[in-house]
Amino acid sequence: MPTRLSLEMRPQTIVAGLYDRLPFPNIGPVQEVAFDLGITAYDGDARLQGLVFQGYRGHQLLFEQRWSARVVRDRTGEADLTIAANTGLAVRSLQFLLHAHERLSHVEVTAVARQLDTAAAGNDEERLQAHCQAPVAYHEQQTDLYFPLAGAWWTVQGGDWSDLHKTEVYSQPFALDFVKLGREGRTHQGDGRALSDHFSWNQPVYAAAGGKVAYLSFDMPDMAPGAIPDQAMMRGDMRRLLGNAVAISHANGEFSYYAHLQQASLQVNDGQMVRRGALLGRVGNSGNSPGPHLHFHAMNGPNLFIDQGLPVQFSHFEAGGQFFTEPVTIPTRMIVIGPERE
Repeated sequence: MPTRLSLEMRPQTIVAGLYDRLPFPNIGPVQEVAFDLGITAYDGDARLQGLVFQGYRGHQLLFEQRWSARVVRDRTGEADLTIAANTGLAVRSLQFLLHAHERLSHVEVTAVARQLDTAAAGNDEERLQAHCQAPVAYHEQQTDLYFPLAGAWWTVQGGDWSDLHKTEVYSQPFALDFVKLGREGRTHQGDGRALSDHFSWNQPVYAAAGGKVAYLSFDMPDMAPGAIPDQAMMRGDMRRLLGNAVAISHANGEFSYYAHLQQASLQVNDGQMVRRGALLGRVGNSGNSPGPHLHFHAMNGPNLFIDQGLPVQFSHFEAGGQFFTEPVTIPTRMIVIGPERE
């Protein structure tokens, strides 16, 4: 039986990031897609030779990249791209950035391999191909999300092209991390080894918009800065990687998610209705967190790793001396200032 090659993209529908409203002038609208790729060999061994990525607007080709075996090896860290029969190879956290003068309608991927089962192939190596495509969707944010913090905060990661959250392409590709800055632009005092050294520690976190609490985690201890959490803390629930957290449903298919909160600081209960500006809890260092900070992202449901992440825009914050009352994208490394709260 000849070897067959199969190709699968995750997620099956890609939500694109569209960066057309930024706090400062830019070179034009930019779009971004991120996804994982799985390649499976059936009924025989195969050796991957390369990948071809193409993005389309209808029949119009907007981008194309061809990855040789060397590029795939560099990306995956696999020295040998041989795929044993009935096993697979994952190429994770693929990310493509291009202009958005024309929006993508779908992305297509082609994998090229060689069959290694010479008895079945009838010669030294038989060429194999597999093809898949995924539609691209553009989410129009319905909820006006006010910036959920007070004072000056540094966006150490934003939902843009430089965000390491894209290693998890399903729920968190557009997540943001914020750390509070002190008077001299520092994130902490002293050597930073104590939680209380960090200016983010114990800072209040407010609801960006009103809604109903749809998920709650409150019992995880705060870790020392730089400490790796014991896997026993996870109890087999990978959502606990984000520590103490709150997810709020805004009753329109959008959910805001606040994570790494301080243990015993949560001020809301599961199922509770909250208003915009309500105190949710305080910044902590629970879960898989290198130091005190607020992790924020939006999804189309409350379930991490199951529901899909959405691009995020905030309003009611200051950046570069200008106050923004309409939602805009906050890019990585921007310093933003939230209004002081009572």
